[in-house]
Amino acid sequence: MALSSVGTRGWAARPWQSKSSVSVASSTIDAARMLELTVSAARGVEDDRGWITVGPRTPIRVDFLMRDLARPESGEIMRFRVEAERAAGRVTARSAIESFTMKDSGIGGLVPVANRRLIGFSAYESFMERFAALVQAEDIYSVVSFTSGR
Repeated sequence: MALSSVGTRGWAARPWQSKSSVSVASSTIDAARMLELTVSAARGVEDDRGWITVGPRTPIRVDFLMRDLARPESGEIMRFRVEAERAAGRVTARSAIESFTMKDSGIGGLVPVANRRLIGFSAYESFMERFAALVQAEDIYSVVSFTSGR
């Protein structure tokens, strides 16, 4: 059984992993290209727990859905987005986890929410690393920062 973030309110009530993100800034890559790189990064991720698919897109945002490969009947296990904006002569893109499913073991009730593990988190980490690498390959002067949830 897994716990879902649906209905979880407040930043403090979320596991630390759910706060993980990557932020990239480039003065040579435009917003459209930045979002294309996110799609390329997602399509290159293969993980034993989650498969990332591209969801709805707008000119400034791409949504991603993740399903559990071990249990396809369980449906969506994570939803995250990447938004890009232009300001001060550069484009900045940032990822954010919107919904997630946590591992729940027999003693799951004893583990504080902040320390619980997200199902598919390793696939999300792979996505962040691939996205950062693709941006840096196109713009060696880009700025990349990670917010770790570990």
